[in-house]
Amino acid sequence: MVEAIEDYFVPVLIYNNKESDEKLLKQFGEPSWNNPVTRFLKADLTDVIARRDGVWEINPMAMRMVAALNAAEREVPPFLKLLAENTTAQKKATFAMHCYWEGEGNLGQVVGVSDTVSAWVGGLEVVEVSYDPQQVDYATLVKEAQSMKCATRVFTHSDEQFQQARELVGDRAVRATVESRLAKLSDQKYYLRNTPGLRNLPLTRLQSTKINSRLGKRKDFRDLLSPRQMELLQQIEPFLRRASSKSFEDLIFPEDDSALPEHWSKVIERINATKD
Repeated sequence: MVEAIEDYFVPVLIYNNKESDEKLLKQFGEPSWNNPVTRFLKADLTDVIARRDGVWEINPMAMRMVAALNAAEREVPPFLKLLAENTTAQKKATFAMHCYWEGEGNLGQVVGVSDTVSAWVGGLEVVEVSYDPQQVDYATLVKEAQSMKCATRVFTHSDEQFQQARELVGDRAVRATVESRLAKLSDQKYYLRNTPGLRNLPLTRLQSTKINSRLGKRKDFRDLLSPRQMELLQQIEPFLRRASSKSFEDLIFPEDDSALPEHWSKVIERINATKD
């Protein structure tokens, strides 16, 4: 988010409680008591998109940034588009297949899928999918899973899911009556976790899902990284061809997005320490 702000916009901070900013507040019609407001302005200081306040979280702010770039007819970088995908109003779908490594690789590429998790239900390997129903409806998701041979069993989590899945896959649709058991960590995002360099990067959950899928399909992943992530990868890669590569083995992309800044700092520290 910070990278996108710095590289694609000119950030300016205006306080709402300092005497020197009173003129600017009046110019833009902003009251001194307002909540934090982010406005996107053209060179002539008119709004690119409509003013809005109360935008507190990364996803809604990224959506505003994408809207501003589109309105200005500027290119929107793919990594910012990922940040703008809705990961809050998610629903869950569970599919069984012969191999959850392949299941994550296949299902992770579906538009609207934001996360995949390898797990077990009874003796079956399954992938739990988080998806945005505004981008992909459940019936379409089931059809996609079936076409990828990732629906030997469909575990449903509501009456609506059960009815839709039953119409599409028949008796293979069953109600989820027990909690799934997570597969071991080394089986999660398998293709990414086994790609040195990439696995060491600070990646969001959405990035790790999509990149893992690209790797499983042997497709190019670079457009999903920000320029600074690419630069960091290029700094790591020389060490992976040396004996010092083991010094990065414990630095695996975090499972929680809130840990990304700390992970980034650790990778930089490890690079500098390995240089010495």
